[in-house]
Amino acid sequence: MPPIKQQMRILSLLLAAALLIGCQTGPVRDLKNTSDTRNLTSEENRSWSAGKKLDSAISKQNILYNDILLTSYIQGIADKLYPEFKNTLTLKLIDSPDLNAFALPNGSIYFNVGLLARLDNESQLATIVAHEVSHFVRQHSLKQRRSTNNVLTAGMAITLLTGIPFSGELLAVSAISGYSQSLETEADELGFERLINNGYDPAEAKKTFEHLLKEVETLEIDQPFFFASHPRLEERIKNFEKLANNSNKKGGLKNDAVYLNKTRQARADILERYLSLHRYKTLILMLEDKENLQRYPSYASYYLGEAYRFRGDKKDIDHAQRAYQKAISAAPEYAPSYRALGILQMKAGENQASLDNLQTYLGLAPKAKDRTYIEQYIKQMRQS
Repeated sequence: MPPIKQQMRILSLLLAAALLIGCQTGPVRDLKNTSDTRNLTSEENRSWSAGKKLDSAISKQNILYNDILLTSYIQGIADKLYPEFKNTLTLKLIDSPDLNAFALPNGSIYFNVGLLARLDNESQLATIVAHEVSHFVRQHSLKQRRSTNNVLTAGMAITLLTGIPFSGELLAVSAISGYSQSLETEADELGFERLINNGYDPAEAKKTFEHLLKEVETLEIDQPFFFASHPRLEERIKNFEKLANNSNKKGGLKNDAVYLNKTRQARADILERYLSLHRYKTLILMLEDKENLQRYPSYASYYLGEAYRFRGDKKDIDHAQRAYQKAISAAPEYAPSYRALGILQMKAGENQASLDNLQTYLGLAPKAKDRTYIEQYIKQMRQS
């Protein structure tokens, strides 16, 4: 958890950033290309400087996900969609499990690893990239700020708050749902145009928000800004469906295999993050879906078993045991599955089965930190 002083400094930067935008001095222009960013108005310059300060604050918090190849891959998608802003847009990853992405007014775009781990393909990722860059191009943070007197709900504050660690957690605020409905619709439409102009499958766009809606409904999420309300998410899904139907384009790029390969490590890491954060319902939602399970490492059912075991509802131990067995079948080289199953069997009095699995665990992980404890379990069962 960042020190309290650092947390307070970030919060003060957020509030100052929103206030610095200032009063209306004329129509907010669209940014056409990189040259426009070299000739900023005084209002734009204040907004741009605030974005840079937040970049610096985020960097100092040690919350970035440092996967150079994955970051380069996402940057390449942004450069492909908006070539006129190449070297202005900077895409970065935040080590957070939440489904989130946000844009700063200086062209910095952040993606939480949790969002990447849930998407199915590059076309869905491109939907989010195009959406966030559209907020930047249309300078929605300035437009939103001018339309409200409440600084805490100003577009700038909402955008900058997203993903910043506070009180030990990344704030549950999302730029995806943080703007007014008209600005969100504008970003969706502008981004969608970029998608189809670059050959992406238009039918995939709505699926991005269907992921969000499924999570909201299944996990009964009710947090301000983090997700839009159910009607609003459903409205956006319908809007993307309408855009796809009106485009008269069928099929296109998905790049499923490329995307899954590029995000492989991120998907593995996110399972561990959810377990450490005790988000058992989320893991169960993700991994009980057979089609979705295939997008995660072969041993992913181990995490499903752990989620059931720790949740501890009626019959969860039976569910956990089946999940461990499935993990062993799919990834026989993955040692933790044998340990987890062996301990469950030991507690159930199935000593021989437990001995077999715990011995296999030690054979696969001879330098395991808990080796001494496992050897004690084995000794006790042999003597019983």
